[in-house]
Amino acid sequence: MTRSHCFVLQHDFPIAFYPDKNQLVVDSEAIHLEPLQAKLLSYFIENRGQVVSTQQIAADVWQRTQVSDNLVRQVISLLRSQLQDKSRPYRIIQTIPKQGYLFDVEVTQPSVEPTPVEDVSQPEPNPFVAMSKKKTIALITSAVFSVGLIATWAWQPDVPTNDTAVISAHQSDVIPVYIHDITLDSANDYEMSESVYNYLFYGLNSAKNLSGYHFSQLSKQGKQSLANNGVELKGWLKQKGGEYILSVLVQNNRQPNQSQKVEKRFSQDNFFDAIGDVILEIKAIIAPMSSEYGVASHRVTSIDNYDDWSVISEGISLFYQGKGGQPFEEIALQLDSIQQQGRDNYLVNALLSYSESLAYLQNHEQEDREHALQLARQAFEMNPRCDIANLTLGLALLINQHANQAFPYLFYAAESTPSPISFYLLSVADKLSDNPKGSQYNYQRYTEVQKEHDGQLFDLIESL
Repeated sequence: MTRSHCFVLQHDFPIAFYPDKNQLVVDSEAIHLEPLQAKLLSYFIENRGQVVSTQQIAADVWQRTQVSDNLVRQVISLLRSQLQDKSRPYRIIQTIPKQGYLFDVEVTQPSVEPTPVEDVSQPEPNPFVAMSKKKTIALITSAVFSVGLIATWAWQPDVPTNDTAVISAHQSDVIPVYIHDITLDSANDYEMSESVYNYLFYGLNSAKNLSGYHFSQLSKQGKQSLANNGVELKGWLKQKGGEYILSVLVQNNRQPNQSQKVEKRFSQDNFFDAIGDVILEIKAIIAPMSSEYGVASHRVTSIDNYDDWSVISEGISLFYQGKGGQPFEEIALQLDSIQQQGRDNYLVNALLSYSESLAYLQNHEQEDREHALQLARQAFEMNPRCDIANLTLGLALLINQHANQAFPYLFYAAESTPSPISFYLLSVADKLSDNPKGSQYNYQRYTEVQKEHDGQLFDLIESL
């Protein structure tokens, strides 16, 4: 049997890198790299000891002219995470201010190379891999549409590889917050419950030191690991006359004695101020030392119109379910009206991009996919930390034949907010990038978090 070509990075602990297998071996554990990450690491090894700029990396690794600095930074951030290079200042891939990046660790090539570790963590083949090529190719037809992704990324996440890792090995200065579905005393309150839940979720994610997760979309293993980690939010909503009472239990699983209850009475007229104040109180309970509290910090967007938010909130719920057809077409018309009246924001643009992507997948009109990409880029530039903006940009890049470029956005969204749609789109991106193991792995993650065996993402999957 032919041995694989191997490099050994001499760090605090040796790291074996097998370029032809897209594999790292750290302490006898096999870690799968995406093809782009493996190519980037090979590039750093080739240029060891030299400072290389983001422009040089884009030109040499992507071999395209229209690659944004932001995209390069994201892939470097992902690679650092895989190399266990998570603490600032970074030691394996150093950041050289105003110049670029420096890879200067000792690298050896053993004369007797170690045998790669067999990756036994990958699941068995699944229905996605068996999907007919025609259905896969239907996602990517027509000519290539060149993309320039221009955005300022001031905050770089260190992203782990699954939701269990998020819970157990999250950065010490970023607190995971798991939000349960809100309990109702009347089925008539569902629309308000949806609006409150989504506003809480996006408001809490606006803080750099908090990362919100939909509890219902975690895998069983992820939920089990909550016993001693993170903060859970359990909410109840009651209606009294024309007002509502929201109660939220902030359950600190690391320090149970710090658990507290937040309660607020509100109406549609003061929805944003009241729920915004709840968000501020929750932030103060979870991370009391943060200095970023203020009226503006709980604003999800510039939205101050409850009717607008109600439409956006319903669109968010349909999006996470992968819904299309008549329900989303009706929402898209209302979102388009909001945009035309000058009240657009990153969520409006992202959801409209999703609508255009669905339209392209149904009709294969070039204009639809170009418009989907344009709207998704606008949404991402407005808020690069928004998971929906990342997901819709990833989807738009997929249908514009840029699977490799789509991966970092989809990966970030999946680790920021584990959800069926993020894992499913990741499996598509891997499949189209000739990475069947990655595709199988992410499809398995999708099946673990989907709520219904055949229902979740049905419209989107049928389109693909």
